[in-house]
Amino acid sequence: LVLALRMAIHAACCLLVVATVRGGVLAPSLSMQGGRALHKEGGPPLRAVLRVRGGADELTTGKVWTLKTFVRDHVMFAAQIPNYLLAYVGKRAVEPSVSEAVMLTMNSVNSCPYCTGLHGQLARMASADDPSKSRAPEVVYARVFATHAGRGEAVEKAFLTLVKAVGSGKATSTRALCWFLLWGKTTGNTINAVRSKLLSLQLTKLTPFDVAVFAIYGPLFATIGVLNLALLKVPKVPPKVSAVIGACLWLPQALHVGVLGLLSFFPSKLLLR
Repeated sequence: LVLALRMAIHAACCLLVVATVRGGVLAPSLSMQGGRALHKEGGPPLRAVLRVRGGADELTTGKVWTLKTFVRDHVMFAAQIPNYLLAYVGKRAVEPSVSEAVMLTMNSVNSCPYCTGLHGQLARMASADDPSKSRAPEVVYARVFATHAGRGEAVEKAFLTLVKAVGSGKATSTRALCWFLLWGKTTGNTINAVRSKLLSLQLTKLTPFDVAVFAIYGPLFATIGVLNLALLKVPKVPPKVSAVIGACLWLPQALHVGVLGLLSFFPSKLLLR
């Protein structure tokens, strides 16, 4: 019953997106700086510039979700689900101390308190070094990824450098870790922004999109908050235990992101055309 209810909420959220787009609530004007110049100069159409993979001029994911970045990025997150799991298990797994350093580095830009609590404790448990002083190739890549929100020429160049340093398998796993921390911190910050409006009774400032995101992800992030408190008492653990914890945390994230990624596919085409 609970699963069916959550599926219904997810579907309602995406129907809201479609209705918003078709109803003309979103302005048809270009939403990216320099977009008009591209058209006037005969450059690539907006739809090509705003592809899921993206380029240097693409719409940037900010501290909180907007309608466009939410549906576009959830398609990407869903595609990264297998790689995210392989970052913890198998031959492509990233050393737990390194993976948690990557997560903390990602959270250093537009930081989220949920991610700070969770990955701060997991990093302590995995005996991770201070990421701000790390020269590990994975952490260096994460710095670039965090700065540019995962898109653009600088990120692509940094990924090629990472591939040369650690191989394509581990590089792909590291990139998946970065994508999912981007998901976590942006969603966590959005949840907190909506909660602040609710607690301060600024109900007129809430949008249907805000309410939908809060309804979908609020219970998950409340659970993360409780988990953060529980981890305070957990001592340092061996790398294999850290990897198992990461794989276990992958499951609820994959269930949420997988469903929303599928439901966001067609709305993202409408929003970004």
